[in-house]
Amino acid sequence: MFRKTFRDLRKNWISFFSVFLMSFICLFIFTGIFHLSQQMDATGKQFSQNSHLADSTLSLTTFNDQKEQRTKELTTIKKVARRSIGHYQNDDLSLTFLTFNHSRLSRPQVIHGAKLSDQDGIWLDEDFFQANKYQLGESFLIEKQKYKILGTVRQPEFIYHTESDDQPLPNHKRSGYAYMSESQINSLPVYPTRQLLLKTNKENNTPWLEKELSDIWDADYLRLSHTSDSSGLSIFFDRVTQVQRLAFLFSSLFLLLTLITLEATMRRFVKQQQLQIATLKAQGFSRRTILLHYLSFGVIVTFLGSISGCVLGPKLLSPALLSAIGNQFSVPKWLEVQTTLGYAIVALVTLFSMLITLIPVLPLIGQLPATIMQRQSNQRFKRVWLEQTKLWSYLPFALQWTLRDIQRNIRRAILGVFGALGCMLLLIAALGIKDSIDFSLNSIFNDTYRYEEKISFKKSLDHQEQNAVAKTITTDHQWLEQQSVKLLQDSKEQAVIATIVSDGDQLKLPELDLEDLTANQVGLSEALAKSLNVKAKDTLYIKLQQQIIPVYIKKIVPLSAPQGLFFSENTWNDIGQAFEPQSLLLREKDQLAASPLIASKNEKQQQFKDSQKLIEGILMIVSLLILAALVLGITIMMNCHLLIFSERFIEFATLKVLGFTKREIFLLSFLETALLTALGWLLGLPAGKLFLTAYTAMVSTDQQQYLPHITFQSLAIASLVLFICMLLVQGYITVRINRIDFAVALKPAE
Repeated sequence: MFRKTFRDLRKNWISFFSVFLMSFICLFIFTGIFHLSQQMDATGKQFSQNSHLADSTLSLTTFNDQKEQRTKELTTIKKVARRSIGHYQNDDLSLTFLTFNHSRLSRPQVIHGAKLSDQDGIWLDEDFFQANKYQLGESFLIEKQKYKILGTVRQPEFIYHTESDDQPLPNHKRSGYAYMSESQINSLPVYPTRQLLLKTNKENNTPWLEKELSDIWDADYLRLSHTSDSSGLSIFFDRVTQVQRLAFLFSSLFLLLTLITLEATMRRFVKQQQLQIATLKAQGFSRRTILLHYLSFGVIVTFLGSISGCVLGPKLLSPALLSAIGNQFSVPKWLEVQTTLGYAIVALVTLFSMLITLIPVLPLIGQLPATIMQRQSNQRFKRVWLEQTKLWSYLPFALQWTLRDIQRNIRRAILGVFGALGCMLLLIAALGIKDSIDFSLNSIFNDTYRYEEKISFKKSLDHQEQNAVAKTITTDHQWLEQQSVKLLQDSKEQAVIATIVSDGDQLKLPELDLEDLTANQVGLSEALAKSLNVKAKDTLYIKLQQQIIPVYIKKIVPLSAPQGLFFSENTWNDIGQAFEPQSLLLREKDQLAASPLIASKNEKQQQFKDSQKLIEGILMIVSLLILAALVLGITIMMNCHLLIFSERFIEFATLKVLGFTKREIFLLSFLETALLTALGWLLGLPAGKLFLTAYTAMVSTDQQQYLPHITFQSLAIASLVLFICMLLVQGYITVRINRIDFAVALKPAE
């Protein structure tokens, strides 16, 4: 039996290779992508742990020893450390300056040079240092003041660092961060914010802590923010979540299709082996021996395929993906991780293969040899219901023959339809992801953002300063203010971005005109509305400067970015807030003269290009999924139609004996293949779009919602690929039909 197993595997290698290939692809993609997500997650968490990252940051106008001591005495506070932070910018560089403390809280990791100390000098961001090719010991010039470069550092809060929120892609040559002593930062031309770094207990209640801190610090209190909500860390861990979801969602679909392909392969193989099964039983082989023999086919093939993918995925795929995604993030080094989940999936796939193999084998081995042989002959069927209608006589013979065969073998026909449906579903999902990302970016930069240049100021501008700037502008413009507000729901607080704009259309929201908002009316982004489980005309409560204010949701806004709440200038004023914008949106470029107030100028076209570069790593994974979809699609269809052929080869042999030409038999076979493929194609269109919608919702983040979209071109490509696959499968089936030995095929089994 052992020799028979490998002899049968060799004779039927094409069929079993398809199962091997699918199980290999399934585990190769899953373990490769999942290992990458685990590697990123472990690196980010270890980096934060080594730096003893603070849980929260309390921003203040000034330090006060007595108030700081009262803060330390709070029951929820474990550790407190001081830090000052300020931003410096000129035409050549943009640096965030921080002071270090002798506490271990949020302490940067020194990469090169001297340890942090109170000596005069500066420690530069490692990436900024390398990009500008500085040398340790040389002087770093700021406003004619020289600072000796003592070392380089990395800090997890800046794991993903950009000059501003308007710069989606890091530019290490221009922007970075630096550490220096408290005495030195006061000599810089910056206005530092004072901060207390807080390490809290696990049972900390954030709203209550915020109230206690605001009571202690009173007018000096600015805001309390969670370190994990900082842009660098949140973007990094959002990307980890995206990669994990890519691994699980597509691999689960691949696994399902692999098991269905295995079921079709084993059913066809057992159908061909019925005579041998009967012979083995007649020769006295036990049911257990025969069952183990046929179980071994599925176990050997799926185990070898899945274990190969499990081993090679982390070794080949993960490094390739990390080279595309990892260079966007600043970490000391990427950790090597080991995970057993891939091997657990291998065991699960192997177990499923055994269970699936039982489906066609168990009904046979429990019967007498004579009965098994009889089942190999043609079965007799009654007329199907369609033959009773008047329409039947008007149908051509080929169509009658095809419809009769489909009605008599519904299960087999469903499998053929499913093969085409699965192929179409994979292609639409894979091509649709790229289209959805492109569509979302185009929606942001063409429909929502209608400005050509965005001016960011070093500080918020009051009404007089706005008027002074506006007098120098001749083009259409719109003022923009963005604030972090606390949204209250079910005794929980959530930090969201409030976007406030003046009259104008440089920021245009779909289905909502901000100028129509009155009183306390606001717009709410669709992704945030879904996460909060709220709808239009509901009332939300926000907290501003310790005041709780109700706002009425006038419209749910379906847009990709920005996410959050949307106010008009009038609505913002109506709830008692002063409109003090930090940005100006211009219809035309280069309309504002140089001014000390200006922090940066950002062209929309450059922002669009940077956003495209930002998603190159994700698009690399998408390209891999498209290739996998193509391979799996062909494999699925091939197995499904080979099963149909194995159950109909006696019919084809009979037609040859009756005098049907090769062309006529080809047309009969092609008609059924085309009919089942067309039906699968029709069902695959809505199924693929539903899957795409669910997938884009899963990979969207708090900062950006991907809008599900697939172009007509992608649908046409997916359809063309499907029908090319059908022709390839039909070509192989035709070769098999021409090779039928009808004398053997028609030999009575009994």
